[in-house]
Amino acid sequence: MPARKTILRELDRTRRAQPTSPFVRPSTLPGYAERPDRYQSAVNELLRARLLEGVRDEEGRMAIAINEHRLADVHRELRPLWARPAVWVLLAIVLAVGAGLAI
Repeated sequence: MPARKTILRELDRTRRAQPTSPFVRPSTLPGYAERPDRYQSAVNELLRARLLEGVRDEEGRMAIAINEHRLADVHRELRPLWARPAVWVLLAIVLAVGAGLAI
């Protein structure tokens, strides 16, 4: 799974489990220890897209959480492949072309 989706999925789980303090350090996310450069670039990309918000925790380190104002965009990014409208349109086109060739 791409780092971007892993980060968003874990932060969404944290937000649901701990609604009062949803902020976590990026280094605590699963997969971060194996590929820190990839995960840090994904965190920076999500911060620039404003899907995440970052703050400093009590020790002065960065903590991130899902931006509550962009929650719909986060859920749109996390939805599975078959739930995307473009996939259904492509499937309909392929079926229509296949039906046209069969006739």
